[in-house]
Amino acid sequence: MPRARSVLQPVAVLLVSGLVSCNAPDPVPSLVVQRDSAGVRIIEALRPLWGDSSLQSIDPDPLVDLTRSGSGPSHEFFRVRDVRQRPDGSLMVADRGSQEVRLYSSSGEFLGSVGGTGDGPGEFRNLSKVEPSADRILALDQRGRVTVFTPDLVPTHTFDVADRVFDLHDLRDGTVLVEVRSLTEIEPGPQIIRGSSALLRYDLSGARIDSVGLIAGYEEVRRVIDDRPILGPPLFGREGHLAANGDVILVGSADLMEVRELSVIGDVVRILRIPDYPLGVTDEEVSAEREAQFDVELPPGATFPPPIRRFIEELPAPAARPAYADILVDPSGAVWLELYRGRSEQGRPQAWLVLDADGTWLGTVEAPDDFAVMDITMDAVLGVWTDELGVEHPQVLTLARTPTAM
Repeated sequence: MPRARSVLQPVAVLLVSGLVSCNAPDPVPSLVVQRDSAGVRIIEALRPLWGDSSLQSIDPDPLVDLTRSGSGPSHEFFRVRDVRQRPDGSLMVADRGSQEVRLYSSSGEFLGSVGGTGDGPGEFRNLSKVEPSADRILALDQRGRVTVFTPDLVPTHTFDVADRVFDLHDLRDGTVLVEVRSLTEIEPGPQIIRGSSALLRYDLSGARIDSVGLIAGYEEVRRVIDDRPILGPPLFGREGHLAANGDVILVGSADLMEVRELSVIGDVVRILRIPDYPLGVTDEEVSAEREAQFDVELPPGATFPPPIRRFIEELPAPAARPAYADILVDPSGAVWLELYRGRSEQGRPQAWLVLDADGTWLGTVEAPDDFAVMDITMDAVLGVWTDELGVEHPQVLTLARTPTAM
């Protein structure tokens, strides 16, 4: 008997270990795959850390609503192009309707403004962006001029950059990065043309330092119908995007769910990518997008001219939608990609796909209805909510970040 037990014990151990291995859970798939290629770090995110639910959220109840925190013209807004928070917590608004840069306390009290329509010091024709830093404020006029202000909005000087300047970023090293869009010639035939944007560095005196390189521009359809040149947007048109946080420069073409990190001299440092992210569009979505091209306000009794109607009806159907419509980077280095919405889909809330600074795909955060995100801090989201009457409300909303374990 003792001999029999000594023979059976190893068998029992094998049987038990076999049962345990059969019932063991499958290994958790990796979140990211990393590799180097020609000195460039490529990080591919394979699945979201958050799964189906978001562990970050935006509270629709505003901490600050600048339309309601005071009265009078200084709390009335039209065509707001930027809402930003300064290092001291105060708020800045670029209001194109009044062509003013306005300054508010962290609680929404009006502190002052500068601007107005014109070409003089501190005036603007096409105010599009305000950029804060510790010891200065930069404002971009898309006609090709940058104005430098003191923190209390006293203009110190202006400098001209190239025409068709679309974006501006302070690199916090005494230089700024601007995006300049190119022009393309009209060519006959139903084709989509995509230009490029040049990224140029200037010092704060206005001297051009160098070129950081080219990024993809925006798509447009240019045709000649009945001897009439016609220019218009394609269905689900793609556009290149730029973001920066200090010397971290991010660019993307929106062809794929991918962004590239550049150095200040234009070298590609990292590529963050979600391979095989679904971007296909259905026939129904294409039809709705084509129909939305006709949804424009015409004068009473007016109809679409036949060449314009034909142009829209013959727009080529795309096989895919753009991956995103904007890029933002928050102070932690996390990358926020606004998921693309076509013209027919603007009734949906903005949704932002979030990649952590290390390239981990965290998940998606949805903005409140009718709220356009313009800036993201560690604990707040800044932007504009448009009410049912069309009134613009620059707001600060709470961003709740829930720490998660990898």
